Amino acid sequence: MFNQDSNLIVAISGGKDSMSLAKALKELGYKMRAFHMNVNISEVSQKSQSIVENFCNKENIPLKTIELYEQIKASLEDLSKISGKPVCSVCGMMRRYFINKEAQEEVIVTGHTLNDEVSFILKNILFWNDELLARVNPVLQEREGLSRKVKPLCLISEEETLAFCKIMNIEYVDEPCPNKPEIYDIFKTTVKGFNDIFPGSIAGFYKGWLKRSRQFYASYEKYIELKTCQSCGYPTTSDLCSVCRLKEKLIKYEDGRGLKSC
Repeated sequence: MFNQDSNLIVAISGGKDSMSLAKALKELGYKMRAFHMNVNISEVSQKSQSIVENFCNKENIPLKTIELYEQIKASLEDLSKISGKPVCSVCGMMRRYFINKEAQEEVIVTGHTLNDEVSFILKNILFWNDELLARVNPVLQEREGLSRKVKPLCLISEEETLAFCKIMNIEYVDEPCPNKPEIYDIFKTTVKGFNDIFPGSIAGFYKGWLKRSRQFYASYEKYIELKTCQSCGYPTTSDLCSVCRLKEKLIKYEDGRGLKSC
């Protein structure tokens, strides 16, 4: 994934997974900085930013924080309405976009755990989302303007990150996101239930998936040609990236709150 000479940028949300990851990397002596995006969702976002800032100050970790509204001039709810996508999907798209724009020859490190990965796989197998399943990997290599992305906690359970935070006395945000869809909890609960009954089963499933997915999706990304967004320069499969297309819709969108002028 990376070595002691690598420059890392850690996506840190304030939750137990990303906080424990940042602490572990810091303790192991890696060269790193943190990136946090405030998505302006009720009090949870403000609490998250405060916890992240306090943690990074204490650990002497350089931190870059941005506010989504300042970047887009619209709320996640507005963006969801305009795009026709769930709030969670839009939020993920924005987080990926801005951390990729921020990364400067750095490895992007995220706190996705074993539970996250297995839940994601099961959900997308159910609906056969091949494009998403093809990208399930602990390491996504850099390509055409996109930084390498890695998931060091891919074999670490959420129970372990919780225990680590308690042992290391790390403060984290425990409140769930108010926009989290019900289907998210369904798959996370199912995965935890499997592992409670059959300990180690989800780790075995994930390792087996990685082995077999190389055969199922070995050449999938080779056929996805990336272009450069004509507006912002971001790698995309079309003339405009998804964020710039959304910005165009914002310009045309009128709801009485001045979004037309953004």
